[in-house]
Amino acid sequence: MNNADSQFDKLEANLRALGGRMPDVPFNEILLSRLLLHLGREMASTLEQKIRPFGLAEAEFRVLTTLFSQPDGVAHPGDLCSRADQSPANMSRICDALVGRDLITRVLSDQDRRRMVLRITEQGEELVRELLPKMFQSLRGMLAEFPDIEQRQLISQLKRLHTNLEAAHKEDVPE
Repeated sequence: MNNADSQFDKLEANLRALGGRMPDVPFNEILLSRLLLHLGREMASTLEQKIRPFGLAEAEFRVLTTLFSQPDGVAHPGDLCSRADQSPANMSRICDALVGRDLITRVLSDQDRRRMVLRITEQGEELVRELLPKMFQSLRGMLAEFPDIEQRQLISQLKRLHTNLEAAHKEDVPE
């Protein structure tokens, strides 16, 4: 039994004990939530280990690869915020770091002087092309025992969960 299994066994035992004291505890929902949180942390840690030797943080890597995926490697910071799941303030910090390493450039737009244009540099493209295959190898290893159909089903289920989470969040936010 590996450490994660043992950790989840202890979590399940704790939840069952909690259910003994409070019968209305949503056992499956709590367990699923804790499993997803744990997996997210572990996957982020694995990614960080791969990119850390290259001097990148995970958010910087995400922004860089998102910019790499854009037509001509060009985008506006505001457009990248939602695509890379970053706040505008964090996007500014990330762009400063990437510009400082010559991985992207940042210039005023010719069409609208109030907007910045980000462009991935040749050095940035080379780094993405070097790093992405290393990420693919890890991801393929993690999901090797999941046939393609199960991966697509999991994607669909997680998208539904995300939609429900967003709806619940909107209900919880006061207007």
